[in-house]
Amino acid sequence: MADEKPTNWWATLPGVLTAVAAVITAVTGLLLGLGQLGLFDAAKPATASSPPTGTGPSRPSSPMQQDSPAASASGEPLPDNGTGWAVSLPDERKYRSADVEYEILDAKARPDVTWKISLAFSVRCTNRGMYDINFWDSTFRLNAGGVSVSPDSGLNDLVPADSSKSGEVSFTVPADTRDPVLRIKFPTGESRVQVALSPPSGRAG
Repeated sequence: MADEKPTNWWATLPGVLTAVAAVITAVTGLLLGLGQLGLFDAAKPATASSPPTGTGPSRPSSPMQQDSPAASASGEPLPDNGTGWAVSLPDERKYRSADVEYEILDAKARPDVTWKISLAFSVRCTNRGMYDINFWDSTFRLNAGGVSVSPDSGLNDLVPADSSKSGEVSFTVPADTRDPVLRIKFPTGESRVQVALSPPSGRAG
C-alpha cells in the first residue's frame, strides 16, 4: 500500500481560522498603536470650542449696580456699610462693684438686617476676688427706644480669681437708635453707660 502524504496544516479549516485570527489581532494592535500616537487625530480639522460655562471671565457689574445703595423690600435704602457710623462713649470707661470690674474698651455699629444695626461693645472683665466669676451676656442689657434689649452675642465665659478676660457683647437694635444706654448689672445694683450713635453723613435719622 502506498504511503499517505501528510495533510498540509494550512489546508485544514482550524488552521485557516487560526491564521485569520492572528492576522486580525496583528492589524488591530497596529491600528491601536497608531491611534495612541495621534496619527489619526492629526488628519482631523480643528474645531473651535466655546469655553465651559462658569470658566470664562465674569462680566463686570454696571456702574448702576456698583454705586447704587442696597434697598429694602419697601424701597428704602439700608444703613451704610458701617464705616460711617460713629459710636460715642463717656470718658469714664470702668465700672466696679466689690471685686468685679468691667471696662468698656471699644464700641462699633454696623448694619445687620433691613433697618437694623448691630451695636457691639468690647469689654474687659477683671476679677479681683478669690473665686471664679461668670463673664456672660446675662450681665448686660441695652435700653433702646424705651425697650430693654438682651444681648445676642452668646458670651458665656469664666474669669478665674485675680485675672482678667476680654469679650464682645452685641445687641441688634433699630437703625434709628441714637441714644441707647448700656446697663451693667451687679449683685448689689447696676451701672449705666450713656452711648451716642451717629449715622453716616447724609443719612437722615
